[in-house]
Amino acid sequence: MIFSKKRSDGNLVTDGDPLQHITPYLMRTRNESVIYYKRTLPLEPLQRYIVAQRKKGVRITVFNVIVAALLQVLYLRPRINRFIAGRRIYEHKKYEILYAVKQTLSDDAIESIAKVPLDKDDTIFDISKKMRQHTYDLKKGNLKTDDKLIRLFVKAPRWLIRMVAGLLRFLDFHGLMPKSLIDALPFYSSIFLSHLGSIGAEATFHHLYEFGTNSVFITIGRAYQHPFKTEDGGVEWRRAIDLCFSIDERICDGFYLIRSLKLFDQFMINPELLEIPPSEREIGSAFLDVAQVRTEAFFVKGAGAEFRRGKEDNEGDSDDDTDD
Repeated sequence: MIFSKKRSDGNLVTDGDPLQHITPYLMRTRNESVIYYKRTLPLEPLQRYIVAQRKKGVRITVFNVIVAALLQVLYLRPRINRFIAGRRIYEHKKYEILYAVKQTLSDDAIESIAKVPLDKDDTIFDISKKMRQHTYDLKKGNLKTDDKLIRLFVKAPRWLIRMVAGLLRFLDFHGLMPKSLIDALPFYSSIFLSHLGSIGAEATFHHLYEFGTNSVFITIGRAYQHPFKTEDGGVEWRRAIDLCFSIDERICDGFYLIRSLKLFDQFMINPELLEIPPSEREIGSAFLDVAQVRTEAFFVKGAGAEFRRGKEDNEGDSDDDTDD
């Protein structure tokens, strides 16, 4: 049993490039294998969409859009939903995201981790409701299982904490971690997010956790003015946000990763696409090719006119929920 390749939280990947399967033996840790990718995205398309939804009585935030776009990418580009455990490559059986929530914005406030399960049939509206409920429960002071475990073990002797931590690392490496602990501990998910913009901070590159199965960490920065190139070669200053990605390069090759990130851009500049659940979208190269062309056209050709038109349409509307 100790040499079993099965895991309760992932399916073993046996196909693909042989180099990828040997890489975990050469680069043994996530932080040894981490790559960093920074993306600056304009806020205007998101603001227009958020304001339009607000007029319909629907509350959507930039954070909701980002998570919904990530779900689409995880479904359409399944290698992004992989992780390395015990020197083997696995694919998550679920779509789950983690993010930190403080009960109040004060130095001594308790911080807890929201673990939000997502589904291939979720639209941006479903995701918004899930995130709002999880955030509400944590800010209300409802303790999750991991919070209770931490409060229990923090009072234990140091030797006992070290012994339990060593046992957990052993179980994690060999795929023997009980499903109840996998569901409870805040280290098992598809993506970990940190919305630093909600506290007025810039995005920064974060390390990856060696314990657990998280292969992607994303920080989201505050809104600021950023120069964008216009079609005529000029420069326009527009509101933007930075996203900093820390990614375990062992889960896929660079070509696959960059195409996946370009697909993410496409959903971010066209948030209305997120009203269609991932399960109803065709998985194939045709969609990716169209996404790449439309994204490049947005950033280079005619972007200035697009933004000026959007600014006129939204004049007077300033509540864009950027920091939620």
